[in-house]
Amino acid sequence: MDKHIHVVSTFTLVFIFLLSHTTTLVSAVEDPWTGLPVPPELSFELRKHLQACGKVLTKKCGIEVYNSVLGSAKIDHYCCKKLIQMGEVCNDELSTALGLFDKYKHAKLLIKVKSLRKFNQCKGQ
Repeated sequence: MDKHIHVVSTFTLVFIFLLSHTTTLVSAVEDPWTGLPVPPELSFELRKHLQACGKVLTKKCGIEVYNSVLGSAKIDHYCCKKLIQMGEVCNDELSTALGLFDKYKHAKLLIKVKSLRKFNQCKGQ
């Protein structure tokens, strides 16, 4: 498996952010991390930690959260439960990591805000 694809798959979860009432940043996607070069700021240890966060969230829910944060999709009840189970710290770290990718640097603040808002909305369910 290509190193970049494997590492970026880790960020399935990185795409755990956001709010449904804000500007759509990207269209809905199936594999948002495929082909993105890994930012040098993400140390090996941090990537491993984010992978562990992502395993809790699951790939399906990571994509759903990503599409919700960067688009206008909703997070279903099951994925909200997985997001809460993953925890606020992982959610924050994943949203920060997502903002390090060149593709998303322009929206890193919005990603952080939407990610926290989505997390809190799920927590309130």
